Amino acid sequence: MIINILLSRLKEVNDIISTCSDSTIPFEQANVIARFYYDYQDTNTLIDEAERLATEDSERLRELAVSLKDETAALLNHIGRLDGVDFKQIANAHSKQYYSKFQEESEQLNPFWKRYSELNNRLDYLPLGSKDYAEMEKECEKAKAEHDTRQIEVKRLYAEYEKENQQAGYVFSLKASHLYALAAKMNGIAESIINDLDRLEKGNGE
Repeated sequence: MIINILLSRLKEVNDIISTCSDSTIPFEQANVIARFYYDYQDTNTLIDEAERLATEDSERLRELAVSLKDETAALLNHIGRLDGVDFKQIANAHSKQYYSKFQEESEQLNPFWKRYSELNNRLDYLPLGSKDYAEMEKECEKAKAEHDTRQIEVKRLYAEYEKENQQAGYVFSLKASHLYALAAKMNGIAESIINDLDRLEKGNGE
């Protein structure tokens, strides 16, 4: 159920923020907050789910709405702890860490490519079919194999960097004010759901 997942993730965000101190937060926790914001900034899905539940299980909807109101109220109450958090710096540091690993391995690959290129160039000047050509060809193949083996790791590190850099993008763009606005909007939706259910129950009881 969409609202159940939302509440679980919102509680995780609240747990992170409630323990945030000295304006410091690790990337992993910043990413949890950022992904929550970007996954739920469009509240239409929440509203659609509430409308569906209103006809199928209004009591369950009330329970979820009360929980949503409580959790968003807690977020609004503690969100000031994020005021000094530099999300851009957190994101940049995380991205740089993975890029540095890729760059270091890439630079270590260069001598292997240079060695292979030199051998391959020498091969061009040797008589085809000669003993020297055959020996040089074996050296070329060995150098190429060494290069290709190391290149696999370079490609793996680059793919890892791209993945982590994408995650860092969510954190880089996050602002506490954006999260505050979303929490306030969700809190208003929860209150509206409860009020609508109260009116329906009152109408049915008359």
